[in-house]
Amino acid sequence: MSHENKTEEETVTAPESGASFTHWVEDQVRNTPWWMLSIAFHLIVLAGMTVITFREEIRSIEKPEIIPLARAEKKYELERPVDLFEASRGVKFAGAERTPEENDQPIIDFPEAKESNRNESANDDDHHQMLGQDLDALSSAWGDMTGHKGRQTGRPGPGVYDVLGPGGGGGGGARHGGPFGGREDLRKVGQPGGGVPTKTTENAVTDGLRWLARHQGPSGGWSAQGFHSQCSGSKCSGEGYSDFDSGETGLALLAFLGAGYTHLTRESYVDPVSGKTISWGTTIKDGLKWLLQNQDAEGCFGGRSSGKYMYNHAIAALAMTEAYGLTQSPLFRDAAQKGIDFLIAAQSPYKAWRYVKLSDTNDTSVTGWCVMALKSAEISGLRVSRTSYDGARAWIEEMTDSTYGKVGYRTRGDGKVVVEGKNEDWDGHEAMTAVGMLCRAFIDHNDKDPMLAHGRNLLMGDLPAYSGKKIDYYYWYYGSLALFQVDGAEGASFKKWNQAMTGALLPSQRTSKDGCARGSWESDTDRWGFEGGRVYATAINVLTLEVYYRYESAFGSSKRR
Repeated sequence: MSHENKTEEETVTAPESGASFTHWVEDQVRNTPWWMLSIAFHLIVLAGMTVITFREEIRSIEKPEIIPLARAEKKYELERPVDLFEASRGVKFAGAERTPEENDQPIIDFPEAKESNRNESANDDDHHQMLGQDLDALSSAWGDMTGHKGRQTGRPGPGVYDVLGPGGGGGGGARHGGPFGGREDLRKVGQPGGGVPTKTTENAVTDGLRWLARHQGPSGGWSAQGFHSQCSGSKCSGEGYSDFDSGETGLALLAFLGAGYTHLTRESYVDPVSGKTISWGTTIKDGLKWLLQNQDAEGCFGGRSSGKYMYNHAIAALAMTEAYGLTQSPLFRDAAQKGIDFLIAAQSPYKAWRYVKLSDTNDTSVTGWCVMALKSAEISGLRVSRTSYDGARAWIEEMTDSTYGKVGYRTRGDGKVVVEGKNEDWDGHEAMTAVGMLCRAFIDHNDKDPMLAHGRNLLMGDLPAYSGKKIDYYYWYYGSLALFQVDGAEGASFKKWNQAMTGALLPSQRTSKDGCARGSWESDTDRWGFEGGRVYATAINVLTLEVYYRYESAFGSSKRR
């Protein structure tokens, strides 16, 4: 067969009809260049290998290896899993102390460098502190910066948590810096007067907390009536109503949390009265466990046998919410959220709260505790209904006299709130006005509200005094909170109130000569002590003395009046 030279691509023609196909193939092979045959052969080999590979992969997919997985049981322990520390700086935290380890890195020396009069980073900060050096801000929550500051092992004084409370001010830059090098301005211990704690007030707080810890029940709660079963030596007087045990447990826990202690605190002490070693963290942990065990399926704390169970629930929900907000521990999140959900479900339609769920009446006192719980929940990152705030705000507005700012209890302009046969001979005070002021500050955050100024004037005309039938711990507590919110720590009105308040509380606290009562306050001299007893009196007075660092002013620490 002759071949013609071709300048373009080779072509292949089919055999003529009738020709032997075998002969045709042989002829084509003989006339095909050797390099094309080589390519064809290799393509056939590769195709075969691909088929084998795919078969193996398909075989492995069809018959996967089954690896049994062990299902881990979820266990909740109210303990810190590990100690937190900063090894490179030898910081002591939560009972752990680490020192810098030796290394072989060369020492860098600059002979011409001059010593500075302050530490600062390149940010023109002239406050004698380099950003990132706020060691108090080591978090108690593993892996984030939502923990409290202060109240660590070896660090006396109150804790400061810049997020809890209504907000305002500079916030907490903490380990990455902040305005004026952090929030140390909130607690300048040792400076007398004004709106800051002193060594005397801090000692009073510590003694009060020790009395509460000493009288904690074996199940973890605090008993208004049976607390004296924990007394050492002579029994303390001042029984209250057992119906309020869950509320009293909440108040006691709030006093510990307000000082910066949490269930993670590992600091302990030898009680000066009983001689027993008491752990702050264990005390709080047991109290929180008691609340968890006494929360029903709907989220209500403390049961509903009491005719005033919304008092109990609101205070306990506030305590659980602040425990979650301080630690961000998932152990408390569900219980705190359920507690807030029940609070919202219990609110009277378009109004506020009363003694029981969905009551057809409302009162300012219960509403105040509920608003505080909602505010704490909001700032702690829990779900809160705006409608609940709106209803509470509408109730406070309805109860407020627009001329003088006086807030009523159940009706606008109503008189002194009393329980017949118990406290009608005590002096009346503007406690509901203080509650109304606090609610306005928390909900509206409007320092131009004229009712705040009116309310402040009313409170300034009725300063705390530990005298006869004038004693009203409840009024002093809400008055301190309200004026601190409206006036700020350095405000003239708050300073005047604070001087009167500490002048009433500090001398009246029981001392070492009173034996087991040391650190507590008498309840039979107080207007509402017949209900709450000594546990209530001590817890609420400790909370009053913690106002400086428990909440930040709603309108910022720079607020002056």
